[in-house]
Amino acid sequence: MTNLSDFSDDELNQILDAPGAVLKGATLADGRPGAVRFLREAASGAKVFREAQEHENGFIQSVAIALRDRTKGRQDRPEVPPAEKVGTPEGVAVSDQVRPDPERETARAVELTAASIAVLRERADAADRAAYGEWLVRIATEVVRSTSTREGGIFSKRVAVSAGEQAYIDRLAAAVGS
Repeated sequence: MTNLSDFSDDELNQILDAPGAVLKGATLADGRPGAVRFLREAASGAKVFREAQEHENGFIQSVAIALRDRTKGRQDRPEVPPAEKVGTPEGVAVSDQVRPDPERETARAVELTAASIAVLRERADAADRAAYGEWLVRIATEVVRSTSTREGGIFSKRVAVSAGEQAYIDRLAAAVGS
């Protein structure tokens, strides 16, 4: 089994950042943000992360536990206002000024996935690399399937996975397989 201690800090951060980037990319893949939709997708992603803590592959377990511990460490620190809030005019919400760019976020997730797989290709055994790649694709798949989408507008039929979401999953799968 591959150990997280086998990686440099930069490599480990890359491996630990990829699942979150995949989750964020999946929530934005169809470009239709909404509060209820976001909550459903986030809950679905959280479920996949929780399940990974008991995954049959020890490497996936260790990555999921490291992510949990990393998140818990961030919650224990006092809140410091982000840099983008400094100088924000009164009465203007930060969310009104900065919205995530779906193209940029999905591209970032695919790039991080490919880079993480490349690191694992060099330093991990094949079973761990395959399990990690499958897990990343599963995160995206579960998140996009947690809500349905009307592709053609209000009078169109709902689809489980939109064309944009499927394209995102296909790009992730290609990054994992490359």
